[in-house]
Amino acid sequence: MTHFRRCCYCDSLIIFGPMFSGKTTELIRRLKRYEVANHKCLIVKYAKDLRYESKCGDGVATHDHQSRAAVAATALSSVTHLANNCSVIGIDEGQFFPDVVEFSEAMANAGKIVVVAALDGTYQRSGFGNFLNLVPLAENITKLTAVCMHCYGEAAFTQRLGSETEVELIGGSEKYMAVCRECYRKFSEANNESLAVDCCHGNRMSSAFHQLHQRPTNKSPLKVNNSPTKHLTAEVNRILFLDKENL
Repeated sequence: MTHFRRCCYCDSLIIFGPMFSGKTTELIRRLKRYEVANHKCLIVKYAKDLRYESKCGDGVATHDHQSRAAVAATALSSVTHLANNCSVIGIDEGQFFPDVVEFSEAMANAGKIVVVAALDGTYQRSGFGNFLNLVPLAENITKLTAVCMHCYGEAAFTQRLGSETEVELIGGSEKYMAVCRECYRKFSEANNESLAVDCCHGNRMSSAFHQLHQRPTNKSPLKVNNSPTKHLTAEVNRILFLDKENL
């Protein structure tokens, strides 16, 4: 019966998507659920990811400043002795670990629940290392999307800012942005020039909201002549007047 219970609860889960899609947030959420159920959990982070070191030390952190304790490593084999004493193992930035496939499969076969959060593609939209080889071995796959930083659409891709070409270049919003397919194409064709033209419906660069906030603010926003609600109020009054005429 003990062996049967171990096999029923072993699992391999993948959470992937572009940057800023909430992968680490989802990883932390899932492990918290297992901790509530009294599972002993371990989170492993990539040791070279030092973006939030000043805030959480060796812990893992999200872009919105959630954090929790983690073990730092550059190879997952180095934490095998810790993983053997846990029932749930979370791996953040799984694409950077060269042995993520072998380690995850070994742990799942040993009766562990393994949750891997990772980028599914590089900024060139190609596979990241050998990470995608884990996909056919996993029981559960979750593909997250972000919000396109140009048009507010669904963003499935990561665009790099700057001229660096190495695949492993760790950074945040100063180096990367999440984009949709059309914005990725336009941005790539522009060779990293700013997208100041419409690349799909609802582009924020040409929206009234964006243009409003780009205007000079020499005048006080409290003055009626400088108020963004002036035209809106006039339009509402016009509609009300037409409604009265139709009564």
